[in-house]
Amino acid sequence: MSDDACVNDGSYEVILSPSAEKVLREVASRIDRRCIDGVLTVLDTVPGIGRTYDPLYEAARPPEDVMVAYAGHYGIYYEVCETKRVVYVYYIEDQRRDPRSRFGS
Repeated sequence: MSDDACVNDGSYEVILSPSAEKVLREVASRIDRRCIDGVLTVLDTVPGIGRTYDPLYEAARPPEDVMVAYAGHYGIYYEVCETKRVVYVYYIEDQRRDPRSRFGS
């Protein structure tokens, strides 16, 4: 999709990292999958739906500053590039995991 097309229709392109795509394929719960799909769909028009991710544990901080939107048992960690009108989804993480080991692999 060209940048001009994004600007004209007001939408953002949502790009998932390979690790986010892998997690998405492996989500077993249909309810969680629907929630994640719903949030990913909304991100293309309202990327500000999430909030700045500021974890309690330093070990739970990813290498880059991100926003997070929650979907079922999962957090969707992403960054918005306004100039390119792109939402980069870096991680989709099960929130039931130990937060100190998040983003490790």
